[in-house]
Amino acid sequence: MKDILLVLMEGTPSGVKYSEVRDHLLAVKGVIAVHNLHIWALTMNQAVLSAHIAIDDSVDAQTVLREMTQACFSSYNFHSVTFQMERQADLKPGCKLCENPKK
Repeated sequence: MKDILLVLMEGTPSGVKYSEVRDHLLAVKGVIAVHNLHIWALTMNQAVLSAHIAIDDSVDAQTVLREMTQACFSSYNFHSVTFQMERQADLKPGCKLCENPKK
């Protein structure tokens, strides 16, 4: 019953830690910020991730995208990942969506 509620409420799947995934994405060379990160259970066996990723102007977006995608599929076994790539200049100062969620 708990698993069914998790899927219906689009909750974060058990075994996936939001802060750990966020830190993993931030560790990719050239990534400056991760915001609008959403992780939810699509089904009991399928987790999905979407995020906005701000990158440094000096890095190749495709290279960063490939590294993050491979990391998510190999480390966390996500069913699907979607990244919106942004340049550092696109970040809005004081954006509430860019803040970490409250626990």
